[in-house]
Amino acid sequence: MILKKMAFTALSFMLTASLSACGGGGNNQAAGNSGAEGQPGDGKSAEGVTITVLNEGAVGVGVGVLSGLLEKKKQALIADEAQNPRVAAEDFSYTPGEPLKSGVFPYFYQSIILEKMQAQNITVNMEDWGWGEPLIQKQTAGFLAKNLPDIIVGETQMPGFARQGLLEPFPDGMAEEIRSNVAPAAWKPMEYDGKIYGFASQPGVSSLFWNKKLVKEAGLDPDKAPETWDELLADVQQVTEAGKGKYYGGGVYAGPNAGGYLRYGTLMVINGGGFADDQGQPVFNSDANIETVKFLKELNAGHPAGLMANTNEGTYFDAFKKGQIAYLIDGPWRAAESSQIGIDYGMAQIPLSQGGQPGNITIGAAFHSVPKDAKNKEAAFAYIRAMYSEEIQQLIADTGVRSTVLKSIAETDSYKSGHPEMYQHYLAMAGNVQGLPTFAKEDSKVWQMFGDAVTKSLMTSGDIKSILDEAQKKAEDVTK
Repeated sequence: MILKKMAFTALSFMLTASLSACGGGGNNQAAGNSGAEGQPGDGKSAEGVTITVLNEGAVGVGVGVLSGLLEKKKQALIADEAQNPRVAAEDFSYTPGEPLKSGVFPYFYQSIILEKMQAQNITVNMEDWGWGEPLIQKQTAGFLAKNLPDIIVGETQMPGFARQGLLEPFPDGMAEEIRSNVAPAAWKPMEYDGKIYGFASQPGVSSLFWNKKLVKEAGLDPDKAPETWDELLADVQQVTEAGKGKYYGGGVYAGPNAGGYLRYGTLMVINGGGFADDQGQPVFNSDANIETVKFLKELNAGHPAGLMANTNEGTYFDAFKKGQIAYLIDGPWRAAESSQIGIDYGMAQIPLSQGGQPGNITIGAAFHSVPKDAKNKEAAFAYIRAMYSEEIQQLIADTGVRSTVLKSIAETDSYKSGHPEMYQHYLAMAGNVQGLPTFAKEDSKVWQMFGDAVTKSLMTSGDIKSILDEAQKKAEDVTK
């Protein structure tokens, strides 16, 4: 598809009122919605309906009717031509397979979806409920009131909603299509009891990055990635010694917050450990986790005092950007950012522990799901289908910031050669990819128990097994 000088069809109705914080467009049906409340199937979605979709954030365009929002977005981009000189009124276009103009990704992303929805006579309203804890609170209230948009979006909370039976499983044919054609990171964390309950069009997983200049100064091959934990630790130690206090080896952020759990949790997965079982019960003190935290403590010696467990994750990533640490485990955006600020970087799969297996945790993954009580399920699933279409996934591929999840694009020679870093990211999205779990009770409190235990393990001389045993007992007292 080539979008040139896009024109939008006139609206047949006006948005009458603002929705309340926990209100949803799920009840905002257009006239003549015959069959809209029926069970979703694998065929064409119901036509002549209006659906409400929560903004993803990275591709959010505001609140209101999508067609009108996109026209405003286009005009705003054109007006901002001085800052984005490649965006011009006479050449507002996107050609698949070519680099994307700066600043216009959300516009084209939603434009493609809008075109697909209009072809099925589906009108799209957008809602913005924020992100993080405010979003979770609004969604929780919406579930209780049975008043939610037709499509909700979120990150770490979404698997928990699926386990609680609050989401509609994807139709069987759609689920099979996704399993066959899409990288696991886009759906595997939202699979429960053999059903898929959510999809992310551009999920992130972590990779290993390193500053080639610092690695070379330490006498290491800047083009060779460490492949095992032992190799990574040895490289970190060598860089730290060479830095003599000016720079350090680094490794992974391990603060007592979601930013830490998302990054070093990948090491736990690789080593066969994890945070919780399939019933939401903590498994903090497993042998694999104890071994992983011991490895984290060894990596901690390759950092300035207090940096690795700093409660402010931005401080840690600033250290990499400033050339103060050489190695870093982070999401795919680190590649584009490093290039923009002039860091000559390397990117590779995360090293494996002895006997460990490749694995990862999604990071920055916006999962889209259909609530069980949504009124327009057929049309909602049509929107999600558009998210893994060739057109949308080619657009994501052309940005070079995140990798496509569609195998038919990612596994081509042109993608491998044109986006080698993002192809590495695509490979990391395969296999044992998980999301952060939701604990059975007192989720935030239990997470903090584990985060505090890891921080204590890193920052004191206490016995790691005893520290994790204590955290496990406290967590069990809350969750059981």
